Amino acid sequence: MEAGSQRDLLPIVDGAPSTPVARSRFRGMVFHVLRVGIVVAIVWLIRDQHREFVLELASQEVVPIETERVRKFYADVAELRPTVAGPTGVFDEAGEQLGYFVQTSPTSDHIVGYSGPTDTLIAFDTDSRILGIDILNSRDTREHVADVQRDKLFMTALVGKSWNQVRDSANVDAVSGATLTSLAILEGINHRLGGNTPSLRFPQPVEVAEVHEWFPSASALRHSQASATMLDVIDADDLLLGHVTRSSPATDTEMGYQGPTDTLIAFDLEEQVVGLQLRKSYDNEPYVGYVRDEKYFRDRFNGLTVHELAKIDIDEMRVEGVSGATMTSMAVAYGLPNAAQAALEPPAVVQRRFVVATRDIGTAIVLVVAIAFCFTRLRGNRVARLAFQLVLVGYFGFINGDMLSQALLVGWAQSGVPWRLAPGLLALVAISLVTPAFSKKQLYCHHICPFGAAQQLIRNRLPWKPRLSSRLSRTLQTIPAVLLTVILLTAMLHWPVNLAGIEPFDAFFFLGVIGVASIVVALIGIIASAFVPMAYCRFGCPTGAFLNQLRRNAQSERVTRRDVFAVVMLVIAISIWWIR
Repeated sequence: MEAGSQRDLLPIVDGAPSTPVARSRFRGMVFHVLRVGIVVAIVWLIRDQHREFVLELASQEVVPIETERVRKFYADVAELRPTVAGPTGVFDEAGEQLGYFVQTSPTSDHIVGYSGPTDTLIAFDTDSRILGIDILNSRDTREHVADVQRDKLFMTALVGKSWNQVRDSANVDAVSGATLTSLAILEGINHRLGGNTPSLRFPQPVEVAEVHEWFPSASALRHSQASATMLDVIDADDLLLGHVTRSSPATDTEMGYQGPTDTLIAFDLEEQVVGLQLRKSYDNEPYVGYVRDEKYFRDRFNGLTVHELAKIDIDEMRVEGVSGATMTSMAVAYGLPNAAQAALEPPAVVQRRFVVATRDIGTAIVLVVAIAFCFTRLRGNRVARLAFQLVLVGYFGFINGDMLSQALLVGWAQSGVPWRLAPGLLALVAISLVTPAFSKKQLYCHHICPFGAAQQLIRNRLPWKPRLSSRLSRTLQTIPAVLLTVILLTAMLHWPVNLAGIEPFDAFFFLGVIGVASIVVALIGIIASAFVPMAYCRFGCPTGAFLNQLRRNAQSERVTRRDVFAVVMLVIAISIWWIR
């Protein structure tokens, strides 16, 4: 080994590198860690700001659904009666119930499609079968949402299925060109219907005041983790006092004199009955009042455990009805075993799907081949490289569609990563972000991006190329910075800007997703690249500029204009986060 090389490899003395080369490398490493840290900090600020934004929206008064919005499902709708929790009933002019509907938001807001969650309305008839779905609002890319709404096969695929069928399984094909958006919509519906079928007759949930008869210190009710219908009764110190369950909807078909009755049953910590009380009933109020006042009848079942109550035979027990309200009281008695059996059922477990689609396999193959081009001598093979570029444009662009974009990255930063719905895309994003930070290789821009491949295919095809002045070149190079600034402000201030429209990637789906702005950007980028090699990548791509900030290079040990811009962006993000 030469003496100079030995000096370069001398160890760090007193905490600092001992040679100029080592000091330069150490300084470059520190600067690069700071660069990556700034990006991570901005992403965290975007996410935290968005979380506060969502909480603020949730605290605002919910705008009620208008009758006209659901008329396509209920032609005779005259009135909607929202409940405190659960479904909203739909009624005609005569007061007859036509069905009910639920919304996936906010229950399913954590399920992200391409760039955000979607609020979907699910309309049911009186037999809890789906009449149709309607997309109320979405924070996903508007072109993808529009593509889903135009797909009649997808929008009607759940019609006729029951609540439980969709809860347990919703096998519906995704919409081509909007796969992540449509899969997230299905997942959101599946998650929203994860509970038990609601009661149409008794939609009012149990309130804390109703259990004070047995648990005077009760301060809250929460769903039991061991029962589908049981509620845990807790005090102000979060101590468990007992349990309650209601007979509806298990007894909604148990008729008294004129209709069913919803009964509240209380259990102690040993799950023994300590009392029951009638809630709402469709029977005549004088008869219901007789049952409420008859303590002997209500105490007849005290001491039975929930398992014993589920197995009792009312006739063998010789339960006597309340005088003057025999039919009403016996309907209550006959319904108790059914209510206990429902309480013994464990909570419905909705299986969350891990979707590995054909596109994910295709993405994985493209990713492996791209890595080979990036890190081996294969990139020097012109024929292989040309063939791969054609694959990137033809398959990965127009068919597969797994591409990095600011709409995607901002959506994931705000709402989370759909790792179960898009494992291939997640792997692509992760490797594309990590590779430049550690290897100095720009994997995505140079070896994966379909639009970059398209520019490479037309590169140097024209005999004449304009020469850009250094001043014009520097001016054009500020465009990605301006776009990144707009993107940051949009992400944190929630401006109504379609981020997919400022990049050309949605243009690959012009036959499905209608993105006029993306098509215009793509055409300008391709035409410009025909005259100026890689014009869009050099002067217009915010995603490329973002990835370049993560890339280690020969200038890593120096503070550059990009570093100054990144610090300015961080200051803007902190300011917005602090003020709001």
